[in-house]
Amino acid sequence: MAHVFDLFGWFLFNVAIPLLAPLALLPLARFAEFSRSRSNGIVRRSVENGQLLWAAIPMSAAGCHVLAGWIDQATGGRQLAWSLLAINVFIIVAGSVLVMLGSLHSAPRRRRRQHMGTHRIIQGSIAISLASAITTSVAHATLISKHC
Repeated sequence: MAHVFDLFGWFLFNVAIPLLAPLALLPLARFAEFSRSRSNGIVRRSVENGQLLWAAIPMSAAGCHVLAGWIDQATGGRQLAWSLLAINVFIIVAGSVLVMLGSLHSAPRRRRRQHMGTHRIIQGSIAISLASAITTSVAHATLISKHC
C-alpha cells in the first residue's frame, strides 16, 4: 500500500501540478480589478499557441533522465526502456516544433485563417502534454517496480 502512495505522490508533484497548476491559477486573474476585462477566455488563450507544452517538454526531459538511469542499471527489459526513451525524445522534438509553430501562428493575420489553425495547435498541445505525462509516469512506475 505504501508503494501506491509513493507512486501517487510522485505523480502528483511531478506530473499533475506542473501541468494543471498554471491552468488552475489563471481564473484568479478575474479577481484583480485592472485585469477583469482582459481575463475572459484567459485559459484558452494561454493554451492556444502551445504554451501548455512548456510544461510537457521538461517533463519529457525528466523522463529521459529516469530512463537513462534505468538503461544504465538494468540487466533486462532494456527494449522497453529504449522504446520509452525514443517516445520521450519524440515528444520533446514535437513539442518544441509546436511551440515554434504556435509562436509563428500568434502573429497578426486574417481572423478566419488564424482561428482554423488554432484548433490544431490546441489539440496537438493537449495530446503531446498527455503523452508526456503518460510516458514519464509509465517510465517511473516501471523503474520503481523493478527496484521493489
